[in-house]
Amino acid sequence: MENLIDTVAPGAAVDLSEAVKLGAVDNEIYGRVFFPQTFRQPSPSFQRRIWNDLDNPSVRFSNQRLFRGSAKTTISRVFSSKRIAYGMSKTILYIGASEGAAARSGAWLRSNVERNKLWSSTFALTPGRKWTDTEFEIWHDTLKTNVWCLFVGITGNVRGINFDDYRPDLIVCDDILTDENCSTMEQREKISDLVHGALKKSLAPVVDDPNAKMVMLATPQHKEDVSSVARRDPTWHTVEQGCWTPETAELDVNQQVSIWEDRFPTADLRREKKAAVAINKLSSFVKEMEVKLVTKETADFRGEWLNYYETITGTANILAIDPSPPPSDSQVAKGFVGKDPEVLQVWGRKNDNYYLLESVSSVGETPEWTISQFFRLAITYRIMSAVVETVAYQRTLKWLLEKEMQRRRMYFHIQPFVGGNKYARIRSTFAGPASQGKIFVRAEHTNFISQFETYPNVDHDDELDVASIALGTLINPFAAAGDDVEQYANVESLAFHRGAP
Repeated sequence: MENLIDTVAPGAAVDLSEAVKLGAVDNEIYGRVFFPQTFRQPSPSFQRRIWNDLDNPSVRFSNQRLFRGSAKTTISRVFSSKRIAYGMSKTILYIGASEGAAARSGAWLRSNVERNKLWSSTFALTPGRKWTDTEFEIWHDTLKTNVWCLFVGITGNVRGINFDDYRPDLIVCDDILTDENCSTMEQREKISDLVHGALKKSLAPVVDDPNAKMVMLATPQHKEDVSSVARRDPTWHTVEQGCWTPETAELDVNQQVSIWEDRFPTADLRREKKAAVAINKLSSFVKEMEVKLVTKETADFRGEWLNYYETITGTANILAIDPSPPPSDSQVAKGFVGKDPEVLQVWGRKNDNYYLLESVSSVGETPEWTISQFFRLAITYRIMSAVVETVAYQRTLKWLLEKEMQRRRMYFHIQPFVGGNKYARIRSTFAGPASQGKIFVRAEHTNFISQFETYPNVDHDDELDVASIALGTLINPFAAAGDDVEQYANVESLAFHRGAP
């Protein structure tokens, strides 16, 4: 089906009868043929998931949780127009964050009926008896029927909608969540009760219209907003999409790739995320662009606990590894989506302060990559020792590293580590030093900072996991002096009195 879009490239001659047939099964083709001014850029691949969900007749309630700028309003408008054009809707209720926002979508639809002759003449659409931006009737001459459209704000009167004895068979909630209407518990509950109560009950019953559908496209604002509640409701089908490709979403910012390169170039997104870190606004970027909700009430740590540094010398350094087994064939086929990344970190200690010196991570790499990174980091930072878990594949990795040391005749002490309760270890390791301002990072350590601010509300905690292993080793008092250990040269040895019985 994707190849069909090539037949409707800008400037190409299009057979309208063929376009109508293709547009019925492909929203990309429908939009590019009939709304070329709206579809000016190449469409990203993730939008096909959204269209498929909207067109799926088995999905009665569609909950689309999308990043800011992902064309939610464009999708809402074009989907509504298609339901009108193909006679799938008799009464449409379109809801915006405010009446003004809804009216702008109403004006867009009215304008296309009046001025977009390609679309209106192809489907025989003309203005009806009432014709305002917030309420109008469209006459569908081919089907000899009328279509009513009502556009209101989320705080307006949305109960009891009925035109010509027809209840809404399409309810569109277009980007109804804002900082303002999600700022308090009362406001969040009011909107959630309205959508999950009055609005859902306003939708035409299945017995009257099997294709009736309620669609909500939003950028989530709070873990208890209407979209987040719908995510837990089994009657809703939820689609989530952040600004990064699924394969790179959990990697370091320098490895993350934009899901929509034509509109949000990767370089710009990375720069924006780094800037958010610099001004301590990463949680806002994560919420708006990565569709991850971070609330201080549910996070174990606070972003302001972290201190930032540019350069540091004279630290005692530890290398820790959180290995990930080589990918299986099924994981490779899925593009490593959902697979834990492999993380290597070097932490340094000077006095009572701890410094994240470097963190590297990747997904789907071979053991050779891990070995190469190990020796690079170990040599660069003159580590005291390395810490590696000795469970399952991790034990194999430790053996591979020791064999490579023998081959290179370059030896580093590897300290085995057996993990216990990971949450307890991370929580106890960071709670004290971090809250006392003893943890120092650099601005480019965005993946660690992001996990730190959101933990335990994370999909992956590998950065914190490996950091807790390293810091647990650096607690050794001897490491507090950093490289400057000469101060211990003149310390008198303790006198030996007796041994243990």
